[in-house]
Amino acid sequence: AEGTIEVLNMKIINYFLAFFLFFSPVAAKEFRIDFSNEGMKLFKKKGFGKKTIYTNGKDDKGYYLKAVADSGATGIGVEINNKELLKDMPFLNVTFKIEQDFINIDQTTKDGHDWTARVMIGHGKKFGAKLLSLSHSSLLDEGFLQQSPWTKGSRDYVISNDKSGEWHTRKVNVKELLEKTHNISFTNFLAIFSDSNNSKQKIIAYYRDVYFSDK
Repeated sequence: AEGTIEVLNMKIINYFLAFFLFFSPVAAKEFRIDFSNEGMKLFKKKGFGKKTIYTNGKDDKGYYLKAVADSGATGIGVEINNKELLKDMPFLNVTFKIEQDFINIDQTTKDGHDWTARVMIGHGKKFGAKLLSLSHSSLLDEGFLQQSPWTKGSRDYVISNDKSGEWHTRKVNVKELLEKTHNISFTNFLAIFSDSNNSKQKIIAYYRDVYFSDK
């Protein structure tokens, strides 16, 4: 009887081992942008004229970033030294919340080329940069794509047209998009850029859970 029980126990154990091996989810790969107090020290600021003010905060879902631009144009960014990053993690995930948006501007023109919230990636360099701005716009449809009226090597791509004023998440295959727009498949930086220097309006936006992923 004891031998029968041992055999039965072994069969049960082997069944659950097999179930675990074949049906357990594989851990997803992620590369997250850190908005904690320590992470904020890694950001470099770049802009011109009046500054956009960036501050971080924390709630029950973790850290977030707040951007306030009142005729300001400043971005904060981090370098990405791994050129193979997008091969392993081609998706960029971004969660936005728009508290105060633009009123009646034409974002296809130089005078109205401001964005309440955008995440910029691509090949950043002094000359010949190839930039992609993944932007929120309540005035243009999601999927809208244009060459920047200011910069030949920059593309604007609207990923959010959400007007709810609530947190909302978008996921974009940025590897495919960079290949389509610039014929490159890597990024050497990621920047947050909320600006209103052209329209001279005040906007307020929030960012959280900005990360690259494999799926």
